[in-house]
Amino acid sequence: MRLRLPAKAALVSAVVLVLLSCAGSPPPAPPPDVTAPVDWTTILRLSEAYHVMRHQTAAAVTAALGGDYDSFEVVDLPATKNRYMIGTQDAAHRQEIWVRGTANLKNALYDVRYAQRMNEKLGVKLHLGFEEMALAVYQDILPRLHKDYDLVIFGHSLGAAEAVILAMLLDTDGYRIAQVYASGQPRVTDAAGEARFEHLPILRISNPDDPVPSLPPRDIPSPRDPYMHIGNVVILLDGPYYCMLGEDRSDEALAGSFWQSLSAEGLIQPVEDHLMPAYIAKERPKLSGAIQVPYADRAAHMTRKPARTKHAVSGG
Repeated sequence: MRLRLPAKAALVSAVVLVLLSCAGSPPPAPPPDVTAPVDWTTILRLSEAYHVMRHQTAAAVTAALGGDYDSFEVVDLPATKNRYMIGTQDAAHRQEIWVRGTANLKNALYDVRYAQRMNEKLGVKLHLGFEEMALAVYQDILPRLHKDYDLVIFGHSLGAAEAVILAMLLDTDGYRIAQVYASGQPRVTDAAGEARFEHLPILRISNPDDPVPSLPPRDIPSPRDPYMHIGNVVILLDGPYYCMLGEDRSDEALAGSFWQSLSAEGLIQPVEDHLMPAYIAKERPKLSGAIQVPYADRAAHMTRKPARTKHAVSGG
């Protein structure tokens, strides 16, 4: 029996196929392994809260999550058909922000608007579609923020791209960016943007067979001004194991991993590996004792899934 892709996976598949049509195959590069503290408890908590936000009504999200905060809001943005939520803890002087990723066709249309545009406020070029989505969140959220509070921003997929741009904007305004967790994040800026905002505390989180962190391909719209990532990346392996790569070369390394995965398995399985349940399943075992391994040894800690056809896929 053939089952349809879940709606989220179908949207991601369409975006990936459009972008792949513009790309060549980038060669893998030797990545730099780095070591830095990783707060797995917070990453899992924020990931699980994001999953609730994405799939539940605003009232259900507030009932499930709002009790941990002095004030809590789920905000739907009609113009972009997107959503974010914000929780404030006054005693800790902390605000936590989640930005939703691709959830509908309108969101997906922003994904594929990959031309770069100069943002005059930031003085750097940004992915046009991601910039427009992030600006909608930025303009709406400003009245809810406290400049003397630490801001923790989490996003997945398109939401991760928005989270990074939101952090750029708020950092420029003088807000205190304590941490950005960018899960399954596509690229948002070029080399000049990476250099301008490399001081931001951005930690990218990547499932090794997820195609989205390798998009847009580095050489579009121009090989002379390629897209770049900002920040170190944690690569989620099986069980307690993970790798961490530095920002200088990690995007090239992940691109090579994705192309190899796509060649071996076709498109469907990598798209499933992009979905939040796949991330949560890889994050949860790290709570009982995470173990960092060199990127070169990652294959020993990765379970290769059976090849899937482009038509047969399980739901969920």
